[in-house]
Amino acid sequence: MQYRKNKLLSLSTLLFCVALFWGCAKDKDATNDREKTVVHGAVEKGPFIQGSVITVYELNDDLSPTGRSFKSEIRDDKGTFSLDNITLASDYVQLSVNGYYFNEITGNLSSSQITLNAIADISHNKQINVNVLSHLEEKRVRSLIKNKKVNFAAAKEQAIREIYDIFFVKGNPTNNSEAISLTKDGNDANILLGISAALLSLSQSDNAQLTQLLSILSTDIEDNGKVEETWKEAIQMGLASLNPESLSENVKQRYANLGTTIPDFTLGEVFTIALEGDPDIVENPDYWDIEEELDKLSQKTINLVEQYFKLEGLYTQTIAGLPNDAFYRHQVLPDNSVLQELFTSAYSNIRSAVRLIDVADRSSDPLITPYKYRLYPYFAYSYSLLMNFWGNTPYIDRENYNYPISLPRMSEEEISSELLDGLDETIANLGTSEEDLDVARSIAARIAVDNGDYNSAKQYIDPIINSKRYTLASMERIHTSADESILGFEHNVTTRPNIYDLYSKGDYRHMVRYTEIILLAAEINLKLHKESQAIALLNQVRIRNGKEALANNESDVLGFLHEEVKAELRNEGVYFAFLKRNGLAESTLGIQSYQKLLPIPLHEIAINSAMTQNPHY
Repeated sequence: MQYRKNKLLSLSTLLFCVALFWGCAKDKDATNDREKTVVHGAVEKGPFIQGSVITVYELNDDLSPTGRSFKSEIRDDKGTFSLDNITLASDYVQLSVNGYYFNEITGNLSSSQITLNAIADISHNKQINVNVLSHLEEKRVRSLIKNKKVNFAAAKEQAIREIYDIFFVKGNPTNNSEAISLTKDGNDANILLGISAALLSLSQSDNAQLTQLLSILSTDIEDNGKVEETWKEAIQMGLASLNPESLSENVKQRYANLGTTIPDFTLGEVFTIALEGDPDIVENPDYWDIEEELDKLSQKTINLVEQYFKLEGLYTQTIAGLPNDAFYRHQVLPDNSVLQELFTSAYSNIRSAVRLIDVADRSSDPLITPYKYRLYPYFAYSYSLLMNFWGNTPYIDRENYNYPISLPRMSEEEISSELLDGLDETIANLGTSEEDLDVARSIAARIAVDNGDYNSAKQYIDPIINSKRYTLASMERIHTSADESILGFEHNVTTRPNIYDLYSKGDYRHMVRYTEIILLAAEINLKLHKESQAIALLNQVRIRNGKEALANNESDVLGFLHEEVKAELRNEGVYFAFLKRNGLAESTLGIQSYQKLLPIPLHEIAINSAMTQNPHY
């Protein structure tokens, strides 16, 4: 019996070993049976030069690396490469290339290296060209696959279509990015050259800035296939600055020197933006209607105001009916899409304003130059809103507005000082335009008060009151007319969004009105220990509102002022600032100290390496 038992045990062991052997043999055969393949193509920014390193990474079906990779070098100055007899278990690969390239704007080789990526399906085509299009789309394609929205082919088609839209390309794509090359005649080659050159123009042919720009745009595109409005405007400018003839000649000559003849490029036919060829010509106000541009800026400011007033009203809980809103509950997180939209709109408005100021200031036309003073209050107004929600923020001015990335945060005090200097210059140069003067003075008074400079604020606000140009409107006409408006606009009732009805008070929207000026003057005088003057100003509003006048010896002037500001100026973008500067925000709103600032949107931190988050978010 013992012998039989041992025999059975030996047989079992033998069968196990045989099974293990065949399993191992099968795995070994599977490895050996993998088909060897060739991956080839070209890397073009302009073309990368010989010796640039290229790496192919194998990806699995969800585009994650398998851990297997293959390295090679570009074999000539046309950017061509070939990885021969590599063994891949997957149809999906990522290519990453690091090297020097031909700068199509300067006509010279780059002074430092950049990296371009591409991902592709090699099951049907082993030729993969790597270029700025393949680089810009990579994160977007991964996002679409990760979220299981479309298959790989559809993700590639969608991503390149979205990129063409961002870069003002006419028509729809006809090829995937990896099939596009500068050496292939047709629209795709023109599009690639135009987009590549526009990115160089925006980065001023600085390779560090170009690398950062590519990273920012690809990150911006990743989630929804769009970029911020600021970048749309920058891209428009970058395209408009291109000289099509010079670009065509530079690239043709480069390839001719390498023994390849290519046809002329016709960039002007593939973009909806006119390629003027000279940034100074593009920015010359003689080519635009400056009054029309001011009207456009006014409309952008109106749109910003509507966004801001609604969110400010929600956060201060003066809007009823939306108790589940994150702003109303003071539970705004950095990934809040509405928060991001407001931040983007504010900076888009700021950038548009400073661009027009710069254009007007450089004009030799004496009729154009004064527009910079009419434009500046829009710039300052937008910043006052931005600082009220976020505190220290990046400061955009004439030195950096063409390339508004990687800007560190500047303190509110420093920004306020810059804005007040600009408003002082504006006030000194607006001449006899009293309405424009009062707009500038009003905004300056707001900024000075928020910054705790009550003496300066009084100097700005007293001339408005002493001019006797304004009176308090009757109760029934405050929000239905421009009777007391210093800066405002009338709504188109038939087209305004329904959400407006939750926080509006009528069909006229005041951005600055005389009631605010009187109440702000009362606050200023109170802080300067001029209580009797503060009470007299406050009583003007109280009496207009049908309330009893306060006695000259009233001890709780701030309390009554708070009551009037909340009742009168709720949902007009100023109540939150009033609460904060008077130490009332935490007790009135039931928030913690850190919630007096909102979080910096997560997206802004992702695309700006110098950006930091507000505390406790």
